[in-house]
Amino acid sequence: MGSKPRGRSKTGAIGTKTRAKKPKRLNRVNQRASAPSVSAPVASLNRPSFGISLAREQCYVCWMSAPAKPPKPPKSPELMRKDHHRYLVGLERKGILFAAGPFMDEKGARVGVGMLIIRAKSTAEATRIAMREPYTKAGLRDMQVTPWQRNEGVVRLALNFADGELKIDDRTYALTPKGR
Repeated sequence: MGSKPRGRSKTGAIGTKTRAKKPKRLNRVNQRASAPSVSAPVASLNRPSFGISLAREQCYVCWMSAPAKPPKPPKSPELMRKDHHRYLVGLERKGILFAAGPFMDEKGARVGVGMLIIRAKSTAEATRIAMREPYTKAGLRDMQVTPWQRNEGVVRLALNFADGELKIDDRTYALTPKGR
C-alpha cells in the first residue's frame, strides 16, 4: 500500500527506474530486446497541460518524400529495400524507432513516400539518424525532421500464454518457441 506502481519513475515515465525480469525467448517478437539507447523522458516534458499531467515523450517525425531529380540507385531495388528494412529493424531493436511505414490508402495504393518517428536526445541527433536511412543516404528520398511530443494515445497488448498468441491492437501473432 502506498507504493508506486512498478516500472514508473518519479516523473511518471514508464520503465525508467525498474527493470523487469528478462522473459524466456519465445520467438522473433521478443528477440534481441534491449533498453533504448536514448535518454528517458525529462521531467520538463511531463509538465501539466490544462491541469492534466501527461507522460510526454520527445520524438521526431521524419517525413520522407521523393526528390525532384533522384540519382541513379547505387544498388538494385531489392538490395536497397533490404538495406532500408535492416536499418529500421536495427533502430527498432535499440528502442530508437517508435514507428515507421509508407503512406498508403485502405486499398494499398501509395499516396506519397512515408515517415519514421524516432526517439532522440535532440533535433541534431534525430537528423543524423534520419540521414543514415539508406534511401535518404543514397539521395533517393528527401527527409524533413520535425520535433514532436507524444502526449496521448494507446496501444492495446494482450499476451495469451495458453493460446500462444500476442495481440497488438487488432492484430494477432502466433508465439512459437525458438528453434522449433
